[in-house]
Amino acid sequence: MKVWLWILGIIGLAWSGIWFAGAYGTERVMGAWLEARANEGWLVNYRSLETAGYPMAFRTTLTEVELADPETGWAWIAPRFEITQPSYKPHRIEAVWPAEQTLASPFERLDITSGAMEAVVQVRPGGDLALDQSRVTLAEMVMSSTEGWQMALADATFQMMREDGAESSYEILFEANSLTPPAPLQAVLNPAGILPDAMEQMRFDAVMGFDRPWDLSALEQSRPGITRIDLADLSANWGDLSLRLAGSMDVDAEGYPTGEISVRAQNWREMVEMGVNAGAIPAETRGGIERVLALVAGLSGRESDIDAPLSFRNQRVFFGPIPIGTAPQLVLR
Repeated sequence: MKVWLWILGIIGLAWSGIWFAGAYGTERVMGAWLEARANEGWLVNYRSLETAGYPMAFRTTLTEVELADPETGWAWIAPRFEITQPSYKPHRIEAVWPAEQTLASPFERLDITSGAMEAVVQVRPGGDLALDQSRVTLAEMVMSSTEGWQMALADATFQMMREDGAESSYEILFEANSLTPPAPLQAVLNPAGILPDAMEQMRFDAVMGFDRPWDLSALEQSRPGITRIDLADLSANWGDLSLRLAGSMDVDAEGYPTGEISVRAQNWREMVEMGVNAGAIPAETRGGIERVLALVAGLSGRESDIDAPLSFRNQRVFFGPIPIGTAPQLVLR
């Protein structure tokens, strides 16, 4: 019996030593990252940085934190931010944002409240912390702007998982339910009040290839460049309006896509009207766009719906056989 007590005591002491060493290292890594940002000219303020959670986790908490990047003008302010790593699996990182936080830009300040804002991230061992998989969960989020608008979201999830055997290709899924646009945008997009206040659902499901893995450099330096998109589903439903896209594209070094996306749009004329009301479509081009889309819809067999390919080649976009303009550059800033 005494032997077992000695063994358990030795194991407990050894584990305690491992935990305190890990906690010290975890806290130092976070502190070093904040110090590096300060050395780059960021505004970095926080009241405390502490690690707890003995014996099964490293729970690092920042309080009264304020980060601002002078190059972009973005700033984030929160009363508390918590990162947890299981002590037996330190490459799994769980992050929890507070119920209230502020995100500011040179143009406006956003006050964000939420019932839940959490993320689970698993990275590969190594100094660059390359992403293996992640999941972000949002619930009951309300965003209020100093510009006088407010938007709400019932719930949303974002998942990103590295494909097996691939260095920088990821399966990406985003789903959002009951998104209520700001009232000023509602008034523009839906002036007659025909559509519901909230968009019922938005979904993005794709496998995306990048020119390098998503790791710390994506946050500290620049975002990876897109090289390919295999789009299984990009869809949105809002009342009687429905839009669905699927297809594949290669993306060159300048961000121009080459490939084909199938488009299914129900009640496309109302979508054009919304685009004109929002200023996304110049009013003087409305007639030409409607004639083109009416021709495409005629090829589909139903005047109110479109079922046709959207093709990208030579930095141009074609809807069915009809050229419609310059292709967008798919570049992450």
